[in-house]
Amino acid sequence: MEFRILGPLEVEGAAGQLSLGGRKQRALLALLLLRANQVVSADRLIDLLWAEEPPADAAKALQVHVSRLRRTLESEHVLQTRPGGYLLSVEPGRFDLARFEERASAGARLLAAGDADPAREALAEGLALWRGPPLADLSREPFAQPEIARLEEMRVVALENRIDADLMLGSHAAVVGEIESLIRREPLRERLRAQLMLALYRCGRQAEALEAYRAARRTLVDELGIEPGKRLQELEQAILRQDPALEPPEPPPRDATRPGRRAAGVFVGRQHELEELTAGVDDALAGRGRLFLVGGESGVGKTRLADEVASRAKDLGVRVLWGRCWKDGDAPAYWPWRQALRSLGELPEADDRFGRFDYVVALLRRSEEPVLLVLDDVHAADEGSLDLLGDVAGELAELPVLLVATYVEQPGLPPALAALAHHAAHHRLRLRPLGVDEVAEFLERVGTAGDAAAMHADTGGNPRLIWQRVR
Repeated sequence: MEFRILGPLEVEGAAGQLSLGGRKQRALLALLLLRANQVVSADRLIDLLWAEEPPADAAKALQVHVSRLRRTLESEHVLQTRPGGYLLSVEPGRFDLARFEERASAGARLLAAGDADPAREALAEGLALWRGPPLADLSREPFAQPEIARLEEMRVVALENRIDADLMLGSHAAVVGEIESLIRREPLRERLRAQLMLALYRCGRQAEALEAYRAARRTLVDELGIEPGKRLQELEQAILRQDPALEPPEPPPRDATRPGRRAAGVFVGRQHELEELTAGVDDALAGRGRLFLVGGESGVGKTRLADEVASRAKDLGVRVLWGRCWKDGDAPAYWPWRQALRSLGELPEADDRFGRFDYVVALLRRSEEPVLLVLDDVHAADEGSLDLLGDVAGELAELPVLLVATYVEQPGLPPALAALAHHAAHHRLRLRPLGVDEVAEFLERVGTAGDAAAMHADTGGNPRLIWQRVR
């Protein structure tokens, strides 16, 4: 069972995403997840759930919500009653916050040791788990605001660390726009201001680097009545004297292989599709973009295939951008595009379809590296996102971009997506369930003894269901 709070609250079981019920039930689950694998007292839960206005029989009301949540989670072992309270048993690998914390901590350690490349990989993996503001659907709950602030601070620190790794790797030009966007949201963070100054200076934009210092000083004086800290002041002086220590590091040899994020989990039975997508990566490297639409039933391995391609693409020096649609339908407009393009720039808010299209194409064209852009679960995308997908697809032949969109094949696909899937100029890959021989290979590679034919009959060859049976 997968738990996610780095975005709206989600739980995914063996058969797909669970419906989590009403607001209090979701709030209860979030509280237990924030204290995963710890006993939380009933009194503490009552205080956090109802703040200053608990119901007359709060203990009974809590028991009712616990009982409903336990039925929703479909397991007696996940939500456990303990003396005086309750414990939510969560495997670290099945909880996005735990995985993020592990990757962010590993990245910080590697960065402190000067290992910029693996540090960046670890930090990027952790940040990729974020789907939007944490606990987005519970932001009005009294307990949520301090938790959201804590989680957002962790995210920004990880972003700052990842940007430091980028600067150590000589990617100063690629991060300028991202840092400027972050400063608009976090204008008082002096570390971001210092990173922007250094990146601009290394791009040969000394005057702009000094103006970035003056802008930082104005903001700090106006907002807080304080001067910039010692680090910013020393950086300004170093820029003024053109200190050689500020010069960018030597680039790696041209034939050096850049390590890519290793795709997770067993991968079998998709060699033909993988070869087609890898050919698409080669075309992007040559400046000829393509759109691939990857469809199939839920759990058949569409995202896993895209992840495998992303891992290979990064080894070849391709920049991977990833956006995932929010299935409950209440995400902001253009949500998958906002996620995917966040490192390049912010989508304009104006309601101008053609201006937005021009802006996105310009962002992709400006990238210093060829791009693999993955939009996951586009069957759940908003109409504007699908329109933008179709618009950008028409320009791919002139862009160094491989665009991969995954979707669940089901009745009632949005018309814009159905039209794209049937467009002769686009490449459509339809993933089928695994065959008996492929199930046997799957079981062998995970080290599980079993009857492949029986497993195939039980799961229909669906990789997600096989995972649920063997792990």
